[in-house]
Amino acid sequence: MSKQKMELRPGNVKQRFPNILVPLVNGKALIAAAKKHNAMIMATNIRCRLPVAGIVLASMAAKAPVMYEIAKSEMSYTEFSPQSFVDFIVAENERLGNTDVPFAIHADHLTVKKMEDVEGVRSLMAQQLEAGFTSFAIDASHMENEKNLAATVDLARPIIQAGLNLEVELGEIGAKSGNAEGFTQPEEAKWFVGELDKQGIRPNLLAINNGSIHGTYFGTAHEGIQLDLTRRIWDAIQPWGVDIAQHGITGTSLEKISSFIEYGIRKGNVGTFWQNIAFGLAMNQNGNAVTTEKREYIKRPYRGISDALWQEMWAWAVETGNTGGEIKKANKPFAAQFNALPMAYKERTTAQTYEEAIRLFEATHSIGLAESVWEML
Repeated sequence: MSKQKMELRPGNVKQRFPNILVPLVNGKALIAAAKKHNAMIMATNIRCRLPVAGIVLASMAAKAPVMYEIAKSEMSYTEFSPQSFVDFIVAENERLGNTDVPFAIHADHLTVKKMEDVEGVRSLMAQQLEAGFTSFAIDASHMENEKNLAATVDLARPIIQAGLNLEVELGEIGAKSGNAEGFTQPEEAKWFVGELDKQGIRPNLLAINNGSIHGTYFGTAHEGIQLDLTRRIWDAIQPWGVDIAQHGITGTSLEKISSFIEYGIRKGNVGTFWQNIAFGLAMNQNGNAVTTEKREYIKRPYRGISDALWQEMWAWAVETGNTGGEIKKANKPFAAQFNALPMAYKERTTAQTYEEAIRLFEATHSIGLAESVWEML
């Protein structure tokens, strides 16, 4: 990365990493490039270290920008703090020689469930800004719309002042999924974005409840993203130039993901899928984990971590009540064992992650988008 490009990085990144030639940039530029070229940015939730090398290598090969993200809740059940997360993502890009394909680091789901949570989230955001995060998602969607608005306005101001990428949320993701009740509606999205704008807050992205869920679809449940509704919401917020952030993509077909760009979706979150790869779980063609009627996973002996480590993890999950979707909570207590795995297990995880990331870059139409990101800075 040239000295000229180094100067295009956000102020918090230049302060934290003054001499490292790694293209950590403002997430706003990634979204702007996707908007210009009718593409979508893949955002990868990282819960353990194992999948990251494959994603970095695929991003470099495809010249596809990517967002590495971690939610507030994920920091409670992974090894990462704000600083260690940024340090690891930057170190992996540096180790693998990425000096030119831009990426962002995104604070996913800064969740406010009640107004008393605001100060804690404010403190976390200050830590993330200092650590080098370049994109933020404020999620006060658990509260009624008026309180959501008040909390979002309050917390968004430092992000707006820093000029960084801002995502906000209206309609709790996965709430009452599968029926119309609880879905975000176009008229309330128009009200929400309009009221934010009146108070000097113009987000780049709006996350909505359009039928997706976080994690694995169990049993007869099926992916249910309502694209017609998404398009109507997007149309309603176009007076402010705001696009859609799609959460909960794991389990969605590549064909459907490929169509997202026609519905105003500019960022797509993929999280549990990478965990499935790291754990070596059997998946269907859409990346959803295959489970038994008892919601037990099926471990593939030739994928991901060792069978012995998986058996130890599953015994822990049964003992602690963390089976089903709660297996994600194994990431923290087993992090040291993941990181100490023999190279053969890491390499096969990297290889599978690389291939799947390439497919997702193709489906998001983001291959070759890297140079456009630099033009947006």
